[in-house]
Amino acid sequence: MNSPAPRPWHTAQDADDPLSWQPTLAFLRLGIAALLAGALLTALAQVLLAPQQPMRLVAPALVALIAVVAAVPLHYRKLGLTKLVLAGGSWGAFVGIALFTGGVRSPIAISFPLVILLCGWQINERAAIIVAALTVLAVLALVFAETTGWLPAPVQTLTAVHGAVQIILALLSAALIVLLVRAYRSQLRELDAVSSDLARRGSDLEQSQAQLHRAQAVASVGSWVFDLQLDRMQLSNETCRIFGLPQGTTGSHAAYLSRVFPGDREVLEEAWAAAAKGAGFDHEHRIVVGREVRWIRQKAEFEFAEDGTPLRAVGITQDISERRRADERIAELAFFDQLSGLPNRTLLLDRLRQSMAASARDGSYGALLFLDLDNFKTLNDTLGHDMGDLLLQQVGQRLMGCVRAGDTVARLGGDEFVVMLVSLGGDESAAANHAELVGEKILAALNQSYQIGSHHHRSTPSIGVTLFGGGRQELIEEPLKRADLAMYQAKAAGRNTLRFFDPRMQAAVADRLSLELGLREALAQGEFLLVYQPQVTGAGRLTGVEALVRWRHPTRGMVLPAHFIALAEDTGLIVPLGNWVIRTACAQMAAWADQPRMSSLTMAVNVSARQFRQSDFVEQVLAAIEDAGANPRQLKLELNESLLVANVEDIIAKMARLKSHGVGFALDDFGTGYSSLSYLSRLPLDQLKIDRSFVMGIETSEHAVAICAATISLAHSLGLKVVAEGVETRTQHQLLHTLHRCDFIQGYLFGRPMPVAELDAFAQDEQDTGAAALTLLD
Repeated sequence: MNSPAPRPWHTAQDADDPLSWQPTLAFLRLGIAALLAGALLTALAQVLLAPQQPMRLVAPALVALIAVVAAVPLHYRKLGLTKLVLAGGSWGAFVGIALFTGGVRSPIAISFPLVILLCGWQINERAAIIVAALTVLAVLALVFAETTGWLPAPVQTLTAVHGAVQIILALLSAALIVLLVRAYRSQLRELDAVSSDLARRGSDLEQSQAQLHRAQAVASVGSWVFDLQLDRMQLSNETCRIFGLPQGTTGSHAAYLSRVFPGDREVLEEAWAAAAKGAGFDHEHRIVVGREVRWIRQKAEFEFAEDGTPLRAVGITQDISERRRADERIAELAFFDQLSGLPNRTLLLDRLRQSMAASARDGSYGALLFLDLDNFKTLNDTLGHDMGDLLLQQVGQRLMGCVRAGDTVARLGGDEFVVMLVSLGGDESAAANHAELVGEKILAALNQSYQIGSHHHRSTPSIGVTLFGGGRQELIEEPLKRADLAMYQAKAAGRNTLRFFDPRMQAAVADRLSLELGLREALAQGEFLLVYQPQVTGAGRLTGVEALVRWRHPTRGMVLPAHFIALAEDTGLIVPLGNWVIRTACAQMAAWADQPRMSSLTMAVNVSARQFRQSDFVEQVLAAIEDAGANPRQLKLELNESLLVANVEDIIAKMARLKSHGVGFALDDFGTGYSSLSYLSRLPLDQLKIDRSFVMGIETSEHAVAICAATISLAHSLGLKVVAEGVETRTQHQLLHTLHRCDFIQGYLFGRPMPVAELDAFAQDEQDTGAAALTLLD
């Protein structure tokens, strides 16, 4: 920017700034008054002391004339013109007076230095130099004229007049010096005040700048000015920090672009070019600072010339790296599984929606593979959830290695994964073949051994497959439902296999859903009942019963446990149902207490693993016994071997507490689960029950005979009784009782599960005939 043109030397002072012109005005007024006073005094002295020399009145008259003429511009505040009149007129008057009153020896000649001083102080240095030069020329001219005789001989002046003139000049000089000193001091005070004000304002400005720098640092916002004509960018301290530059650095547009992330330069230059044509500039991009990549936001406004040429841009730079990282983290939390790093259900559904839309347009097929890890809960229960998490992470990595870059592997939660295959072409058969090949590849990959911590582990998946697309319009949830159903079919087929969706699955699922809804209502409506299957001694004497639950469905009729117990386990309804069974069985025992033929019967009740693991299970059983008034020693709880998979110490503690109250325990389906011989020695058991699968084979299989014999021998060696269930023929009974000394028999040979009334008749018949099964043995 060009500096303002200097003020002409003759220009009046600014009337709006009284500090700049009031001292000068006072001095000029006093100066004019002094000139008038001096002129009058001089004229008076001349008249009184030298009336014979009227020529000497010329001098005071000239001085008075100058004072009067100077008063006119002073009245109109023309201070510069007043100074010219006073300085020029005084100098001219002094030269004229000297010319007529003695030349260079005239007393007035001593006033020239005062005029020079006046010009220099009130006007400027140039005026003082000009007046001094003119004075030198005038003095030389006077000397030359006087020497050559051009001037008349000086008139002798009276001593008194000469002295008076000297005194007047001395007084005028003193007055002038006083005025000059006072004016100078006034100017100094004004300068001091101005200097103090400037210092204060400078300090305030520095504080404001420091506060601005701190505010920019706190907000991570810097400012900059870019001169497009000079290609020079000035940066604030915070902008320099953001760019990793020393403070005070300036640079060009090319230097700035060199720090922009390569992938963002083209878009940034397009936005900058558009802003230079009048569009707004608000852009986010990356910069490279050392080895760090930072996100910044730039906003700017352009200043344009009248012809539309951009002159400069003023803008801000904000470091938004933290905000960007937060946005990425939010997106990661919203769309990705935190354990495996795979897309979650939300992102899977979004991609499935896009893929289905594309398939509807071009008629191509896609496929969904729904995976569930077999027996994953067992791993969690035995090795802990940390090991289970490691397995899930490795499964995710292996799945990623089985698909193409455009496919999606997602984790829905738990041990469920979904693989989405896209762009499989318009041939349905070819798409199905491709999906099957990928499924077989996944089976092979996931069947490989896993290294989990210090453990080697094998895990298998069950995979359900379905196709989608092919121009078919359907809701986004439908393919997932079909793949899920197919996965359950794979599990039902023995696990570690792959199954395609079959429409018949839909009917089975609908039936299961209907059954689940009915099961929930059955508890509230009292639709369950207990039936009792006799347990007899080897000789055929009735010694106890096993309570079995049945469901009197309002439309389906009598529903057997095989159709709803697994469903109750899956839905958690097994807990309230199991509590109802225990309470009903205890109430029946209490009712039999007054019947001699029934009072000594034991009551066996099956307990599910989920029910037994309830924290208040012991309290619920004891409460049921106490509320019914039953004998706890006649109650035997049958536990399945699957209960022993985890938390064995807790199971033993609960059994011990119940055992201390007289409740007995039997281990059901022995030989088919996960029990360990070491656990058998620690569990407070009373009985082992041989599973029906072994009993049914003893007539034809030597292996079944060996297993039954070994089980009975093992149980007797541990002091346990043995119950063989599923006995249906006399041969089975004879082999178990006669050859292997089995303690108790249970099966259709001696009686099916029956209601209380039929059991009473059964017991009465046994009492009348001596022994219910002796007739069968004849």
